[in-house]
Amino acid sequence: FMQELLDKWKIKLDYNVLLSMWNESHRAYHTQNHLLDLIDQINEKKSEFQSHKDYEKMILCALFHDCVYDPMRNDNEEKSAEFFLSCCQEKNQDIMDVKQMIIDTKTHESTTPLSEKFNELDMNVVERDFDELLKWESGIFFEYSGYGKDAYKSGRLKFLESLLDKYPHNTENLLKLIDWAKTNY
Repeated sequence: FMQELLDKWKIKLDYNVLLSMWNESHRAYHTQNHLLDLIDQINEKKSEFQSHKDYEKMILCALFHDCVYDPMRNDNEEKSAEFFLSCCQEKNQDIMDVKQMIIDTKTHESTTPLSEKFNELDMNVVERDFDELLKWESGIFFEYSGYGKDAYKSGRLKFLESLLDKYPHNTENLLKLIDWAKTNY
């Protein structure tokens, strides 16, 4: 299905090449598992999209939103969007919509309703139970290990604390994760 979708949208890329990008050795959370989790979530919500085209845009955004990923850089979303565009034979409005959705994942501040739906799914991990949060944390820590433990701890605690207002229904698990990070780093 994925290769057919790429072909239908005139995206010149072998799906297996794309998957290999998601399986680079410096990745621990932003892997094929994250990609497949997003695709599963999109498929579960397929009936909620206004059109089949919106569903396909969501899948394309999932496929490309973290395809370029280097935790030591701060332009991964832009690089992923550029890579996506470089694979597209056409640069129509739908393609530009997907490009913008990819860029919106940088801050998770959405510019369209469809982008908002994608960002909700991309950040769904923060709404999960403590064990899932701990697996997420472990992967992120591995990916950002190049910054050193102290710099990571400081930045990560700030980020995790910023989630408390955005995800109040999971406060208990997020506070537990924050305490875990304070104790273990």
